[in-house]
Amino acid sequence: MKYRLHLLIILLALALNTYAQDNKPSNFNLSVGADLVTSYLWRGIQQGTGPAIQPWGEWSYKGFTLGAWGSYELTGAFKEVDLYAKYTYKDFSLLYVDLFFPDYVLLDQNYFNFKNATTGHASELALSFNGSESIPFSVYGGVMLYGTSIDPKVSDSTAINHSTYFEVSYLGKFKDYSYNIFAGFTPTESRLYGTKEFSVFNVGASAKKAIKVTSDFSIPLKLTLATNPVSKKVFMTAVVSL
Repeated sequence: MKYRLHLLIILLALALNTYAQDNKPSNFNLSVGADLVTSYLWRGIQQGTGPAIQPWGEWSYKGFTLGAWGSYELTGAFKEVDLYAKYTYKDFSLLYVDLFFPDYVLLDQNYFNFKNATTGHASELALSFNGSESIPFSVYGGVMLYGTSIDPKVSDSTAINHSTYFEVSYLGKFKDYSYNIFAGFTPTESRLYGTKEFSVFNVGASAKKAIKVTSDFSIPLKLTLATNPVSKKVFMTAVVSL
């Protein structure tokens, strides 16, 4: 089975390479990078306790994107590896993401176990409006599709919750800064988000600026101040993009 999988990957890579050569190079794009964060904050919930390195890579063709993203805590044990597929049309995006947490002892570490009752995976299907020059707002809505082990109901640990998350952001610019003011909520109970009913649990603002190092080189810096009214916590994080 492993040899068949390797052969399939090789054949797929060759097919994509041939297809790329037969099309305009401008339609294809490969991007890689990494972010260094003082603290990994996800939807008003701190993941791990210290700084982390977050590598990523994307392959895109026109409006289609395939990507991988990870987070590795530098002073702790928290790790995450996500694979995603996205299609963007004008100002809208449809996103499917698979989340996996290596070395998290409460979850099954077999990456190829996709049985809903025991898997260490979780997946989300989301639709977003990304904002435009005339409409400086973005709206995101996503629902967890599977992963009982990560997202059971608060009232029944054997049942899937299908937690839903919505976020609305105001997008703006001030001099050399771009910023957004956001509020995220879930309409139902969720063990994943720590709620028992409709709750706003991710409120804050972010500001981003390119810090000029030389005449030809700048480093993007992003600061976020956020609070989680449900857990009664406040966070401030910094992200440097490499």
